Amino acid sequence: MKQLIDNAWVLTFDEEWTEYKDGFLYLEDDVIQVIGNKDEDRNRYLGMSDEIFDAKGRWLMPGLINAHTHLFQTFLRGLADDKPLLRWLKEEIYPFAGIMEEEDFYLSAMVGCLENLKCGATSVIDQHYVHMSPYNSDKVFEAMMKTGIRGYNCRTFGNRLPHKPLEESKERILNELGRLKDTWHGRENGRLNLMMGPLNPWGSTPDMFIDSYAFAVDNDLMYQIHTAETEDVVQATVDEYGLRNVEFFDSLGIVSSRTQLAHAVYLNDREKEIVRDRGALVVHNPVANMYLASGVAPIMDYRKMGIPVALGTDGPGSNNSQDMMEVLKATACLQKVYSRDAMIIYPEDVLAMATRDGAKALGRDDLGVLKVGAKADLVLIDWKKSHIAPVHKPHSAMVYNVNGNDVDSVWVDGKLVIHEKKAVDIDETALLDICQERADYLYKKVQGVRISR
Repeated sequence: MKQLIDNAWVLTFDEEWTEYKDGFLYLEDDVIQVIGNKDEDRNRYLGMSDEIFDAKGRWLMPGLINAHTHLFQTFLRGLADDKPLLRWLKEEIYPFAGIMEEEDFYLSAMVGCLENLKCGATSVIDQHYVHMSPYNSDKVFEAMMKTGIRGYNCRTFGNRLPHKPLEESKERILNELGRLKDTWHGRENGRLNLMMGPLNPWGSTPDMFIDSYAFAVDNDLMYQIHTAETEDVVQATVDEYGLRNVEFFDSLGIVSSRTQLAHAVYLNDREKEIVRDRGALVVHNPVANMYLASGVAPIMDYRKMGIPVALGTDGPGSNNSQDMMEVLKATACLQKVYSRDAMIIYPEDVLAMATRDGAKALGRDDLGVLKVGAKADLVLIDWKKSHIAPVHKPHSAMVYNVNGNDVDSVWVDGKLVIHEKKAVDIDETALLDICQERADYLYKKVQGVRISR
């Protein structure tokens, strides 16, 4: 399939922040072939194209990368407001997740993937840790396949979790990782992939960390862990091992360029140096950190040290949306008020985290930027709206004005999946109707479980 996106204001997000105000992009199948301004060459591609999209009044940009979420939590939106992390997990998240069935994980992931796409995120890392049925992860993959998103299912685990229904044996964890890799990794032209990681610093035994990391190395998988999200999380490893989270991980030899530290709110200077020296990456989740009153991650310190920082929404249970456009503004404003320095972060810093650094979280260099040879993961933004226009600096407007509802069309791997704000291959109304029915049923059921206890 040869496609031309014409008359666009093209924002490449490359290192020079190149833009073409009256530009076009030509792609063949899943790869960008030409980007430029309207000129004589453009007529050639008009004649070659099977599909032509008129993008007048739209920005064309690379898809955002949501580097940390929990898709199943779309069924838990708004159920766990106003509680700190550990109470939020124990009292709300774990009981509800424990009664979800295989089909619920498919439905909740369908909604979550669709939400990400409609808000401009073409790639998502879903840290999935609920495995009462081993096929829950398959259902997440099925939803990623159906919606057309670039999906990375981070199969998450613990072999000594305080919430016993989520606990698994090391043998089962490693066997399931092998099965999922053989079944799903690299499918759909490489659009679906497996990642892995322990749920948190205290929920696995040291040998589980070591053996699972060896599996990641042997199979070239990325490795993501919730890290130093709150002071209580840090204290848990200090109490048991005499080491803070990153120090503990480093003592096990599991901090490297394949390692991603989700949250990383409370790292001391030595831990920051370890992260930098080992080439690890931080995933910042500003809205969830504010929602749970967890604290503010010093991401500009990390960036000044050369540590890559990707962005995530975190799960809808601690956000309550997965609007990556909202995350852009939250990232900038939180750093400004935290540092009391209005110049500490610029729009381009935020956009680089949401795209190019997000690509690093996927282990990719062909995503997060519009360039010849890159994957055609593309987003059109309708900027001719009263809350955006007039526009002086499109990168500023992207961070401070745009929201998910301004996303017009989305391509993933060269395939149009959202067109004029509507899903191309999914009946969204029917999906939401059945999801509401299931969520209502599960809520009543979990309330009954609590009453009976």
